[in-house]
Amino acid sequence: MKKLPHCKCSLLFVTAAVVLSPTLARANDYHVASAQDLQTALTLAAASSVSNNIYITNGYYTGNFNYNSTTGNYLTIMAEPGVTNTQITIDGGGTGTSMNIIGTVTSNITVQGLTFMRNGATGLQIAGPINCEIMVNSCLFLCPTNSCGTGLGISSGQDAIVTNCTATGNQSQNGGTGIYISGVTGNVTVQNCMINSNKLYGSFTSGGGLVVSANGFIAVVNSLFSDNSVNGYAIAGGGAYCFNASSITLSGNTFISNSAYSTGGGATCNGSSVTASSVTLAGNNFTGNSDGGGGGGAECSGTIVTLTGNSFTGNSDTGHGGGGAYCSGTALTLSGNSFSGNSSTNYDPYWGIEGSGGGAFCFGSTTILSNNTVTSNSALLGGGAYLSFQNNTSVTNPMTISANTFQQNTAAYGGGLFATGPVINLLDNLVVGNGVNNNTAAATGPGGGIWVDASGTLNMINNTLTGNTSPGSGGGVAYVMTAGVELLNIYNNIIFGNSAPVSGADVWVSGTGQQTLFDNNDVDSPSSIYGVFSLAQNNIYLSPNFFDPVNGDYHTQSNSPCLAAGSITAPSLPATDLDGNPRILNGSVDLGCYEFTTNVVHPADTNAIFFITAPEFAAYAAAWTNGSAWTNGPNPGPKPISADYLTRAGYLMTNGGAYHNDGSARPVNWKTNAP
Repeated sequence: MKKLPHCKCSLLFVTAAVVLSPTLARANDYHVASAQDLQTALTLAAASSVSNNIYITNGYYTGNFNYNSTTGNYLTIMAEPGVTNTQITIDGGGTGTSMNIIGTVTSNITVQGLTFMRNGATGLQIAGPINCEIMVNSCLFLCPTNSCGTGLGISSGQDAIVTNCTATGNQSQNGGTGIYISGVTGNVTVQNCMINSNKLYGSFTSGGGLVVSANGFIAVVNSLFSDNSVNGYAIAGGGAYCFNASSITLSGNTFISNSAYSTGGGATCNGSSVTASSVTLAGNNFTGNSDGGGGGGAECSGTIVTLTGNSFTGNSDTGHGGGGAYCSGTALTLSGNSFSGNSSTNYDPYWGIEGSGGGAFCFGSTTILSNNTVTSNSALLGGGAYLSFQNNTSVTNPMTISANTFQQNTAAYGGGLFATGPVINLLDNLVVGNGVNNNTAAATGPGGGIWVDASGTLNMINNTLTGNTSPGSGGGVAYVMTAGVELLNIYNNIIFGNSAPVSGADVWVSGTGQQTLFDNNDVDSPSSIYGVFSLAQNNIYLSPNFFDPVNGDYHTQSNSPCLAAGSITAPSLPATDLDGNPRILNGSVDLGCYEFTTNVVHPADTNAIFFITAPEFAAYAAAWTNGSAWTNGPNPGPKPISADYLTRAGYLMTNGGAYHNDGSARPVNWKTNAP
């Protein structure tokens, strides 16, 4: 057994080595306290055929440390017990990589609890063989004042896990990516990391904060990306750029104030271009990110793209569209997301590109937009959302836009929504207070609430459009027909109280289709409709009697003429309303996005007897505190139980427990029976 001149080396049996490989039954431990000790330990470990553990004590280690192994062994580099990562700094001194680890046969590489300086080059570079498991844990990758480089680089290996790491750049320098992982043949996980202030310049390169590619799956979880940027031609993913994987998942992350010259200011996720791929964004927060090519908050493309439970706030795009999110692929699903205050307003007359989809831009063969809240976004086309059809003859599913709320969005065409495709279903949506604005970059068009062109079939069933405006035509909705063969089925809607001084305050129709039906709807008057339908019958022209439109409650009251005024045979009649209540009650259907009902109990009332006891409230409160699922009754909000529902349950319980449902908006619809 060899001993280092300035370090203690011991020969031990290591359980992990026995489990992972029977051929590695022993381990060498190296304890180092100087730069020379560290390099000597790395050299001896690289030549060893057993597992090697290098323990580093507190200190500042300057040098270009190198490990190059052609033998089959494990390597673990870590801080001595009791020493934190802020007490150990490894610095290349501005002349090269601080630490370079290369293994051609090595089965496992672990680095944890150290600080690496990104002093003009990479802080830590790892290249493992195809069977290598790589873990980097609790490390800091920092830049000195006047220099920077890539923080962590992993260029090959089977699987990689990076956890609890921080990669902080220097915004005054063209430093490089915070964490760069490529060439991994299996899976990559990045979790609980903080990646901030990384800045990258250059053409055809991407990812200011994080770059990951892998042949298997990529998971980025519970990490923070802030103030990262990429600037240069055709570069993407200011905060994170994940690509070329069969499965990409971003979950529980926060992206704040990142920017990209091209696409995906917060994040760009592009699935494999050669095989079927899935991209999933779940429970992320995108705030104040920006881009110049599409997807200010996030840009996603893949065979299957799913966005669920994300928040997009104050992001901006000055390129192709999608201030909040830009999505393209065969099958797109956006469900339960919040889009607020995002924008896409660029207009390029040379390319004919218009800023589209202030909140969301969707370009898919099959698109589902459901249960999203889309508020105060702006664009040239589709202030709230822009949906277009990606031609794929093998896919015949319709575009479905259901149970969304579009409110206070603005655009030159389609203030709330702009949708075009062969088959479109508009079901149970609340479209309120959106508007067409006067924009000097493009002609002002119709459709204050909705602009829609279904080249084949449009089923617009049980929506509520009110308070939408246009300075020209089509304050509520604009139906555009250009093929001459369209089938329009407009049933059971409330399109009332919209305004447009030129024509069609509520409804504006352009062109002639094969058959256009406007049945069982509520509008202000026949004169508020511009254009001619094939058949218009059973419509009413009376106030819908909303509960409290001033304060945003568009449920209809018990005396509304819209109750039981709908058609139960309407095509594509939704099974439930916007609240999730059954659409057909007592053999009839109401007009608008809500069915009037007083039978639904508060979810805390597990006995469903319109009485909340103290134990029921306590259980409900505990579920809210713990973030637990609550299966009884409605399950609203980003958490299983929202604070408003909890507050209402406490109010009812402390006022005697007995309550009733008056049919208005939840949760204020549950009123106490106490005098």
